[in-house]
This record gives sequence, structure tokens and C-alpha cells, in this order.
Amino acid sequence: MPRIFLCALILVMIRAAGAADPVTITDLCAMRTIESIDVSADGGRAVVVVRSVGQMGDGERANQSHLFLADLRTTAPSFRQLTFGARMDSGAMISPSGDRIAFLRIDPAKGSTAQVWILPTDGGEAWVLTHLDRGVQSVRWAPDSERLLLTTREPAGAGAPTFPAERPGRTAVARATEASPRADGSLEELRAWLDANAERQTPQVIHRLQFQGERALQPEVGVLQLMVVRAESGAEPLRISRAWHDHLDANFHPDGRRVIYAAPAPLEVHPDRTLDRMLRILDLQSGEDAILAHQPGYALTQPMPSLDGSVIAFLGKATDEPSFRQQRLGVLSTSESGAQPVWLTDEESFETSVLSARWLPGRSSLIFSTARRGAFPLMTMGLGLLEPATLVDQIDNEPIGVHAFGAGGGTIVYAATTVSSPCVLHAQDARGDRLVADLNPWVRSREVVRPQAARVSRPDGVEVDCWLLPPARQVAGERYPLIVVIHGGPSGMYGPGELSTWHDFQTYCAWGFAVLYCNPRGSGGYGYAFQRLNRENWGEGPGGDVLAAVDHALLREWIDPERLYVTGGSYGGYLTAWLVASDTRFLAAVAERGVYDLETFYGEGNAWQLVEWAMGGPPWDARVRNTLRRESPINMVNRIRTPLLITHGSADLRTGVSQSEMLYRSLKVLGRDVEYVRYPGAGHELPRQGAPADRMDRLGRIIEFFSRFSSR
Repeated sequence: MPRIFLCALILVMIRAAGAADPVTITDLCAMRTIESIDVSADGGRAVVVVRSVGQMGDGERANQSHLFLADLRTTAPSFRQLTFGARMDSGAMISPSGDRIAFLRIDPAKGSTAQVWILPTDGGEAWVLTHLDRGVQSVRWAPDSERLLLTTREPAGAGAPTFPAERPGRTAVARATEASPRADGSLEELRAWLDANAERQTPQVIHRLQFQGERALQPEVGVLQLMVVRAESGAEPLRISRAWHDHLDANFHPDGRRVIYAAPAPLEVHPDRTLDRMLRILDLQSGEDAILAHQPGYALTQPMPSLDGSVIAFLGKATDEPSFRQQRLGVLSTSESGAQPVWLTDEESFETSVLSARWLPGRSSLIFSTARRGAFPLMTMGLGLLEPATLVDQIDNEPIGVHAFGAGGGTIVYAATTVSSPCVLHAQDARGDRLVADLNPWVRSREVVRPQAARVSRPDGVEVDCWLLPPARQVAGERYPLIVVIHGGPSGMYGPGELSTWHDFQTYCAWGFAVLYCNPRGSGGYGYAFQRLNRENWGEGPGGDVLAAVDHALLREWIDPERLYVTGGSYGGYLTAWLVASDTRFLAAVAERGVYDLETFYGEGNAWQLVEWAMGGPPWDARVRNTLRRESPINMVNRIRTPLLITHGSADLRTGVSQSEMLYRSLKVLGRDVEYVRYPGAGHELPRQGAPADRMDRLGRIIEFFSRFSSR
């Protein structure tokens, strides 16, 4: 009997004896995670968006998200559900007055676009406020608690755009004539008829550079516009922005008369061709729209005014090397004209990227999350401090991953992942740091495996962090198979605080596998210099780091060197293919939603700019062509002799689909052991946000595929 199935049999016997059960594939449907947190102005309550899997009327499982309210005013906080049903609720915000919650809801029974809903904080029925054809992207309360700021995607702005249409022989982006549409009419009538067809997207006419979304084409330049609506039944939203550019991260100024937002820069350049962003301020009465801050060569985003509006905090990132630069926290004084931004973090004194930030109400300091060496701590930075200070980086001596947080009054509320639990909600105030809710109490009845951390030194001086999870029910003297899991990005980061891998890793361990994961060169969380080490070197350098981590893991006598497996998604799929083409130690491999031919990726993936950013230029550049071919696993396909399972979502436009087909067909023609799995309608985020049935199938197939080769 193959050992992997013997392990499964032992697990069944142990369950019968009453011991804790290991994590199972279907436990995915019991997982609850937190998407967002907003804390009331007085710090007494927080509205939390919780994502889960629900049972539909036809028996199918589907992703859902609902609102919960945490009452923090007592020593033992309460946590109760506010909304229910087969819906997706998101973006919840408590009004400054504290009596109402505004949120976005997608109700499959009523359409596929998100609309604004209002819910009384102290009880009552939620009611819908907006009915916009294109839905609402975000919602923010005005300081007076009577109005709401909305962003919605419109097909065009007002008047003529400030940037070129980029359409051969045509100067307009939208319909160029008001003539009546007629196929057999004059040229103007024919043109009107063709434009009308294009507006219905039958056919899709493409003349923009960034024409791929995540799961569908985006032929038109949709512009995020701003609207204001009174928070009362029957109110009609009033459009307040007109310009032909996105209005991003919009928020009210504390005076309630102005709106601060981020916009592409400069406005004269087509938005598809610039990464730079500037901060602007729009006066709701006069309509004046002025530049607040602009630094050429930087993307300034997420403007956050202080309580009195005298200082604007924001995030910024240099755009000269987008694949490697770190996102920084900055502030701008609005009390003096022409003030220049001041950076609170930089790439020398603070190595890693700031992910998200908030003001601490009533104080001249901010809190922010960052990715750092396998964890996602919560930190604080005062305007008078020389360097950031750690606010929370551990729970019960375990490193954490803070994936959502909010602040109000004297209270900070955060959601964290630890090895012991995938999602817990904590509050920190004058009474200390206390648990508000464990979103997954069922985990207490499971055997959770904890990682062993190590750091591997490479011959060139690079140090690689890695973690090894032993199998559940480990028995002394037994040897176990090892799954090596590679993260995506390539600037992603793995570690004990990573939420997205918690269930996968624990399930592998439950099936008798050990799991190894690491952060090879190019990973985020270690600063600019480390992240840049994979420039024009996606394969050999990071691949060598992974193999060095494997060699280090094999120092444990309980790992079977004859049963090594490797898998990864996105860039991890790329590196999986690279490894099995250059090394024969793995018994089997699974490459998920990967990139395998960088020249093809340049045309079919919406992340195509990674080719230019990481490899030095486009495929037609003679100086780059050899690099792209050297770094593409498809060009080493004849060396692959490891049994390989390839998986991909059929609607994945992040990496594109044809490269996985090319890899499969090439191996099939060569007569190699290969299998190909496609998920209809699934996008690149299938393992994290895909349909529950697809996510469970994916995980089960990886386990089953590796188990085919477990006997020796």
C-alpha cells in the first residue's frame, strides 16, 4: 500500500479514538475571513465585512460576504451579524454621527452591479439608496453624515478628452457623429451605425493599450467619476466630476466642501500610458479642480486628510522601476502654499512597502501595515518621530499577518492571521489588546501544524527565509513526502502570517505531506535591493534559492528525498516549470496559472508590463530578445521529464491562457507524462476568490496527483 494512503488510513483510526481531526478539503467551506474594518468616530463600535461560503437554494456553495458589528464599549466585546442571505456586501462605513452604516451590495437576484445600501446601526432593515446602471465602486460619508461620496465608472467624461484618442484617422474616443445610424446610409450614417454596434460591444472595437481586464476585454476607456447623494430615500446622485480621467481613492476633506482624490499625471497623456499619479482637490461649489501634489516619476495615491485637514497623508511609489520600488508613506501640509511632500518612510531607513495606512484620530500619527520578512505587522509613525515603531507583530508569540484594520477614537481594530487561526479580530485601546472574535472557532477542534523557520545562505551572499511544516500525526522513525510551494508575483511573499495559504498548507499536512515554502530573491518584504535581484533573472537565481531551501530541509531525516514534489501559481507556476526543466529531483509537479513564454505573455496577459519592467524591454528589442528566450520555460520543454499537472482558469487574462496550452501540447507531442485541467469561467484569483467548488477541486487534484507517485 502506498505510504500516503497508509497515512490517510492512520488518520481515520486516530479520529475514531477521539483525537483532534486534521484539516480537510471541505473545511474551506467553513472558513471565514475579514475583508474590511471601519471604526466609529468615538471608537465604541466597528463594522466588519466577513467573507464566507454559503449554501444556495439549489445546494450549490457560493461565496458570500456580510456585515458584522463589534461593540467595543464593554470589557467583553460582542460581535453580531447584521446582514444575511446570498449577497456580497462590502465597503461598509459608519457615519460620523454613528447612527447609520453605508455599504455596497451585489444581490444576484437583482443584478450584478453593486449599489449603495443604508443600514441603521442600532437595528432595522437595510434599504437601497442608488440604482445606477453601471453600479458603484466605492462609498464615503461626508463629515455632516447627510451626504455620501460615490465613485462610478462611466464610459466617458464631459467634453473632449485632454489626451489623444489613439485611433487611426479618428480624433474622438467616443461616437464622432450625431447622424442617424444606418448601414446603407452616408459615410456619417455608416460611421454612426458602426459606433452604435461598438457601444453595445457587438463587436468589441479596441484601440487602447490596456484592453484586458481580469476576466474580460475592456475595449472602452471607462472613467471613474464622482457623485454626491443625500442619504435619504429617493435622493438622486449628482455628478460632481467631469474630467476625462479617473478620480481615484476619493474622500471628503474635513470641511465637507471639497473632495481630495488621485488622478493620472499628466492629464495630457493617455491614461493607459502613464503610471504617475498626482493628488488633486475639487471644490464642490465652484467646480475648481486644482493640483494638490505632483511629483514627476511618482505615483501618489490614497490621500488621507488629518482630522482638521491641515495635513494630507498619502502613499507614493517611484515609477522608474515599478517591479522593484517600495511604496512609501508621505505627508503634505495644506497650511502653506506650494508645500512639498515629506516622506516618512524611505527605501534606506525603512526597507519594505507600506500597504495601507490610517490616521489615529485626534493624534498627529498614523498606523500602517507592511510586508516584512514573512509577516504583515501593524506599525505606527508620528510626524515627529524619526522612524516607525511596531504596534503589533505577534499574538501569543506567533508572527501575524494583519490583513485589515481601522481606527476611531482611541481604538484600533485589526484582523490578523496566525498559524493557530486563519482569522481573529482584535481591538487595542486604553484597556490593552483584547480578542474580539475568533472567526473560525472550528479550528480549535483541528490539529494545526506549526512551521519551523530557517534562513539559508547562498554562495553569493543572499539569505533566504524558509519555513518547513511537518506532516500531521508525525510518527518517529517514519519518512514523509515533501511538497515545495512557490509564491507568485514574483514580488509576492510567503510566511506564517499569510492568509491565502493557510488552508492549503494545513490540508497538505493532514494528508501526510510535509510542506516547504520560502522567499527566494525577488520576493517582497525584504526591500528594494533584494527585490531587484531577479531582474533579467526569473529562473536560475530564484530557482537556485528554492533548491537550496530544499537541500536544507533534507537535513531532517524524516523527509524522504525520493518523494519530493513542487507546485506554485502564477510566477510560482513559471518557476515550477523552470525547475522541472532544469532539475530532476522532483517526483511530480503541478504548475498553476503560470507564465511559460515571456514573448507570448507580452501580448496575451494584462500584466504584460512585467516583461519590460523585469527583463529590460519589449520582445522586439534585440538586446532583450535573447533574455526573454533564455528565461522562458517553454524553450526548455524538451528537458522536462517530471510528470506535470498544468491547471488554468479559462477566463484568466492576468497571465493569459495560451501559454498553458502551449506547454501542455509540447509535452504531449514529446510523449511526456502531462495532464491539463481548465476551469471554465475562472480567473487568475481562482485559489483565493474562485467558486468554492473550483477551489476544492483544485486542492483535491494537487493532492491526488502527487499521491499517484507516492509509492517507491
